[in-house]
Amino acid sequence: MRLIRCLAPIALGLMMLVAASPARALDAVSVRGDAPAIDLTGVIEHQRSDADRIQVSTAPGTDGIVRRIEVRAREGGQNWVVFALANNTDDQLDRLIVAPHYRIVSSGLLWPDLGLSRIATITPSTGDRPERQESPTADVFRVTLDPGAVITFVAELRTDKLPQLYLWEPEAYKDKVNSFTLYQGIVIGISGLLALVLTILFVVKGSIMFPAAAALAWAVLVYIGVDFGFWGKVLDMSNNAERIWRAAGEAILAATLLVFLFAYLNLSRWHVRYSHITVGWLAFLGSLVALALFDPAVASGIARISLVLIAFAGFALIVYLSTHGFDRAVLLIPTWFLLVVWVVAAGMTVAGSVTNDIVGPALLGGLVLIVMLIGFTVMQHAFAGGGATTGVVSDIERRALALAGSGDLIWDWDVSADKVFTSPETEALLGLKRGTLEGPAASWLEVLHPLDQDRFRAALDSVLDQRRG
Repeated sequence: MRLIRCLAPIALGLMMLVAASPARALDAVSVRGDAPAIDLTGVIEHQRSDADRIQVSTAPGTDGIVRRIEVRAREGGQNWVVFALANNTDDQLDRLIVAPHYRIVSSGLLWPDLGLSRIATITPSTGDRPERQESPTADVFRVTLDPGAVITFVAELRTDKLPQLYLWEPEAYKDKVNSFTLYQGIVIGISGLLALVLTILFVVKGSIMFPAAAALAWAVLVYIGVDFGFWGKVLDMSNNAERIWRAAGEAILAATLLVFLFAYLNLSRWHVRYSHITVGWLAFLGSLVALALFDPAVASGIARISLVLIAFAGFALIVYLSTHGFDRAVLLIPTWFLLVVWVVAAGMTVAGSVTNDIVGPALLGGLVLIVMLIGFTVMQHAFAGGGATTGVVSDIERRALALAGSGDLIWDWDVSADKVFTSPETEALLGLKRGTLEGPAASWLEVLHPLDQDRFRAALDSVLDQRRG
């Protein structure tokens, strides 16, 4: 009993000592003078406080002492990250702490992270507070590390996520921004020129596939402009407005891609059920634009899933129509296959399987390339065969008059109105009521033999594509 009584105060004292001891000290990241950039994402410690202040243990200094500091939130945040930097050189080092607002890598498929200002303020354990630098696409803070200094930094977050945190040498960061700015300018320029050309082509030709392709090109231009921060410079958008634009841009991108597929394959002519599906899908995607005003993350997640479905279902439909003699579908196979590959690569990126910093701009450049290939395919239809000359039209008229005079069974198709006119003898011979065969060309499929239906569609589509026959 005496031994237990003697050990009890000692055990109590040890428990009090353990409870009062600081948390595990940080490991300071050594900053070298020849390192242009250091990725701090994997070494930062995320912490959460119940109040608007937090106590953290600093990294051991040159004297080996671990200190305890308290930091109070400036914006009332309760999410924090803590990291430490050590300057083991004999020179004073100026560095930039950079946290991008948006990063497509690991952004997520459902309820994606659409970007936001990440860091409210950074508090050092010693020295002056880091100075915030102006940047529309990232939170940038300038810090100065004295020779031999070991400094612990406590960053107050505006969100519970911090996708990336880098330490950059100022000149290296400037070169990186300038190089990406040049690339972004080239991509935006090509995308804008492509959208303008397709719009002019629509004015000249007037076929429905051309405004559909032009709308897709304009949607891509808006989307990459938001992702590159271009519209933020022009319109001075806030972070929340940028999230709305990004979610709405993804929904519009999916909608215009669906419209182009519907218009190019001319599904309304032969496949009424596809028309109903497309109209319903478009109405659903249009509602996502309105939803983006209230909950951008949910709208973006649904739009991304729709984009995947459009890519894969569209490819399956194109292959199916190609096997049934539809020439337009055959020409679209290579471009749509590239779109499927792009969607797979984008899915791997948002899921975090691909983490390279270059993959985001590369995906946007690939999207512009796909739209360019779509534009080439559309222009091939625009200029293939040319218009019918006056001589050919006159010859057709003479042939029609000869057929009418011979008493043979004839029919005529008004392509622009999609209405078929037949001679009364045709319907009488088939035992049909007068006017049964007059209407859309698709209604003829009901009276044709099933083995002739594909050949009938292919023949009429070939006449339209070649502007003669």
